Amino acid sequence: MKFKKSLIVIFSLLVCSFVMIGANPEKGINSKSPLFIGEITDIQKDEDGKSTRITVEGYIKGVEVGKTTIVGIVNEETKIMNSLNDKKENIDLQKGDLVYMRLSEAMTKSNPPQVVVKRIFVTKNR
Repeated sequence: MKFKKSLIVIFSLLVCSFVMIGANPEKGINSKSPLFIGEITDIQKDEDGKSTRITVEGYIKGVEVGKTTIVGIVNEETKIMNSLNDKKENIDLQKGDLVYMRLSEAMTKSNPPQVVVKRIFVTKNR
């Protein structure tokens, strides 16, 4: 009887560990990607029209206390949102807009650093 109970316990632990090991990671934004909050100070559109470089002055959440400037690369894969739930094509980035950006983990060491933007939420500053 004791042997059966220990087999059941061992088997259930093995099943639980296999379920946890085989689980797919959560799809979506990785918690390691930095969050940047700031105001757009400059916009440069590429000649091909596929990407836009925005210079943003603000703060990286949890990294620095001081204000910093980054160049965010908004491309075709960037998810662009606003409070009106407009389509990506209808949202126009302008100087002075307040943005909340989820950045890629890879960032250049240039001054100002350049980084690809994964997701951007735009608030019009009127």
